[in-house]
Amino acid sequence: MVFLHIMLATWGLHMSFYVKKLSSPQNYFEITEEDFREIPKLKEIFVDLQKLAPGEERSYELDFSTGNKISEYLTEKQAEVGECGYTYCFKYGDAYYGAHMGTP
Repeated sequence: MVFLHIMLATWGLHMSFYVKKLSSPQNYFEITEEDFREIPKLKEIFVDLQKLAPGEERSYELDFSTGNKISEYLTEKQAEVGECGYTYCFKYGDAYYGAHMGTP
């Protein structure tokens, strides 16, 4: 697996983080300032997410290393609360979001 990550990073591939503003999902976790300290790129994304209207979605292009770090971090947090209709379901402030991570 490490070899694959090195190869993908070497080829300059990126990851896409797709996020949609939702009504309250069944299983979600909360994003906090502590999460931003763990992964500073999340703060930049979440400041932008606050502009979304309900049902609106946005995609963020991330370098492979950052995307992988965010994916692993959010996967761990989602595992603590159970599955939802998206790969990740979370609350930030007063809003709920569903998200997927993918490669082009």
